[in-house]
Amino acid sequence: MARKPWMPRPTSAVAVINPDAPEADKDLLRTAQRNPAALDRLPDLGAPTHKGRLALGAVTTGGMGAFWAFLSHGEGAGEHLNPGGLLAKGQEFFAVVQDLAGLAALGAGLATAAYAILLVAGRVHENRLTERYWRASREHFIAPEELTDECRLLLARGQQATTTVMRSHVHRHGLIDKAHNEVALPGHEWELATILRGYSRLVEAEPRKPAGGEVVTLLQKRRDALRASLDGVECRVVALEAYADRVVEADRQWEEWRQIEELSEGADAVLDLLARTARDDMAVAEIEGMAGQAAVVAEALTNAVESAKKAAVIALPPPAATA
Repeated sequence: MARKPWMPRPTSAVAVINPDAPEADKDLLRTAQRNPAALDRLPDLGAPTHKGRLALGAVTTGGMGAFWAFLSHGEGAGEHLNPGGLLAKGQEFFAVVQDLAGLAALGAGLATAAYAILLVAGRVHENRLTERYWRASREHFIAPEELTDECRLLLARGQQATTTVMRSHVHRHGLIDKAHNEVALPGHEWELATILRGYSRLVEAEPRKPAGGEVVTLLQKRRDALRASLDGVECRVVALEAYADRVVEADRQWEEWRQIEELSEGADAVLDLLARTARDDMAVAEIEGMAGQAAVVAEALTNAVESAKKAAVIALPPPAATA
């Protein structure tokens, strides 16, 4: 099928996650989808970290050390209360050293045991997380790379139609059945992707070089059956595109209605402006009268200046004759 100018390209198709998958699986798949590098460190996602194990080991050691010191202090206090049980200074110092050595050995043992327990627990958690991811990938995730070019194009067309509907104003404002769209459209997308993946796998399983006439005949019948299934998928995609076209038209009408509403809300301001401009004729007449008065004054001033010039000529004596 030739690609029409308005069609998306096969590379526009994106991975599809089963909308009915458990939320934990969907979150795990989205994490890997947003950041493919997370797959390399998948076992570490959510597992106890090395620092966490060390921190818990240190806390455990400190707690047990404090408990040991409390017990040792209590026993020592009992002995000191008994005057007959006092020991020499050297023996007392040696006993303290023994207590500290025992405490250090106990702390090291406890820290090692705590770290080992957390390490085993982390490994178990990592294995379960990895198994869950790969199970979710098999059951609830379809990548465009699993499809043929023709199937990727159909998936991209269906996804574009779905995106058009979901991003429309009439959908977001609930002017069409928003709740139904949010359930039905992802379901249709997943079904499309599932059928297209099955079709692609069957096509990829066909022999590239048929070994004889019988194989060619069987292969042609098989391809006819597959083509019928693909035609059914394309009919669904065309229906989705027709729905998206109607939604786009509804959006255009919604935008027209919104602009009419805005213009209607501004009608009072327009009328007020018209009422103000109704005084323009009177203002023009007034300004023209003022201009006429200014012209009369200007003409009178001009005449006065000319008269003053003439008077100055008569009053001044003529210039002396030159020798």
